Amino acid sequence: MPTVAIVGLGLMGSSLALALKQARPDVVVVGSDKDPATLRKAVDRGVVTSASADPAVVDISDMVVLAVPILALRQVFANLAGHVAGKVVTDMASTKVSVMEWAAASGIELIGGHPMCGKEVAGIDAADPSLFKGAPWVLTGSHPAVNHLVESVGALPIVMDAVTHDRLVAGVSHAAFLLSVGYVLSLSGRVDWPEASKLAASGFRDMSRLAAGDPTLYAGIARTNRDNLIEQLDGISAALSRLRRHLADDDPRLVELFEEARSVRERWTRDAPSA
Repeated sequence: MPTVAIVGLGLMGSSLALALKQARPDVVVVGSDKDPATLRKAVDRGVVTSASADPAVVDISDMVVLAVPILALRQVFANLAGHVAGKVVTDMASTKVSVMEWAAASGIELIGGHPMCGKEVAGIDAADPSLFKGAPWVLTGSHPAVNHLVESVGALPIVMDAVTHDRLVAGVSHAAFLLSVGYVLSLSGRVDWPEASKLAASGFRDMSRLAAGDPTLYAGIARTNRDNLIEQLDGISAALSRLRRHLADDDPRLVELFEEARSVRERWTRDAPSA
């Protein structure tokens, strides 16, 4: 009976554990986390069969999935270096270039992974076994065991090199968080925010949703994908400047930009894989 060890039992790790237990009852799922409360919840709720603060729990596994914060991965790789020989190792981090370099420096052959899904709330209490259904899951290489794991929880494996991954997700994912943060801070810094906040409804809710994300997660993303994020922000700034010019000049072509953006969004909605 195969055993999968999940290191890190927060939102993503616990969601994967629950999804695997539902989809693959033949798989034994064990876990590791540094937080004692999380370990107790994981065992009490049946998220994993057994759990330990000692990452050496991977010794009994056939596959290791790393679901810890990005900036913790370098040390995790160093700690696991003597424990994962001959095992399949993958991760769930949101950036890949730095992570792949850290793994290689520790002598670990990593199949890098990034499920393109999540929630604004973090931690085991938010775990959801349906989180991965219909979601793209980027892999830096094709491996039968990892591909099968991804597909078994309902996700769609996409093989892509680490450099391309980081460049693309900077635009379609990470820059969106920074825009949400900038939007919230620009409004909350106004003297009339207390009054305006009472009128905030669906528009504010939609635009501010990503700003509610885990700051530690996004700090790691920003540190490890800085250049791509700066390039994306420069492009967004140019688009905003164009909108501002049209608005200031009362340019009738402003509506053409609105129409163009709506068309792009509608095509994406039509063509995107559905869950």
